[in-house]
Amino acid sequence: MAKLNVASDPAALALGAARRVAALAAAAIARTGSARLCLTGGQTPREMYRLLGTRGDRPAVDWTKVDLFWGDERHVPPEHPDSNFGMANATLLQPAAVPFDRLHRMRGELRDAADAAREYDGVVRRFARKPASTFDVLLLGLGTDAHIASLFPESPLLQDVATVHAAEAMADAERTAIGTAPRAAAIWAPHLNAWRITLTPVALLDSDAIVVITSGAGKADAVREALREPEQLARFPAQLLRAAGERVEWWIDREAAAAIG
Repeated sequence: MAKLNVASDPAALALGAARRVAALAAAAIARTGSARLCLTGGQTPREMYRLLGTRGDRPAVDWTKVDLFWGDERHVPPEHPDSNFGMANATLLQPAAVPFDRLHRMRGELRDAADAAREYDGVVRRFARKPASTFDVLLLGLGTDAHIASLFPESPLLQDVATVHAAEAMADAERTAIGTAPRAAAIWAPHLNAWRITLTPVALLDSDAIVVITSGAGKADAVREALREPEQLARFPAQLLRAAGERVEWWIDREAAAAIG
């Protein structure tokens, strides 16, 4: 079962989540000499990134030993205001002086989003350490419609994992061997009239620790749908995380927790 951490307010949430991410990264470095951390976009992680990027402060991370990846990206260049990379670059990467060769971003500026996805599939596979997980830590936000990364309700990427049980079996298999299933995909989001590049379900579940961070009353229903509602994976994509069991940690504030009792 997933672990639930409820903070008193967004500031406390950002600090608690930052400390936890720093601890998880440090543990991975101690274990293998480096850490593989997959970042997320969205509004809530901004303050957490700012704290992680503050040099000379706590929580501290040795960014020279951390490889950074992204869970999803808009089909835009890195300097675009909507870019997930751009947000992380301004709040974390530049302030922390993360070495350039440690950054493994999705190239949203490519003309064809499918090309960007195929390229990123290769990037992720190069860093896989089977039989260990591909990522040491994977960060996720949560949309008001219960989407994670760019897995939106009724996403075609969920067709092969129609149930949490199927996702669990798939995740177990992928944690011991890299299969042929794509690890990144280009998805057309009709409600946004835009392309997105995203990690696939198999890649999202292939992490030692999955940290979901979200806040605010506007996310309360989505948190309830992810954690408490009967299984409807196509309708509530965040229920996919149930397949990862106790490897998932939810970091939310009181407002976001209001609907789960």
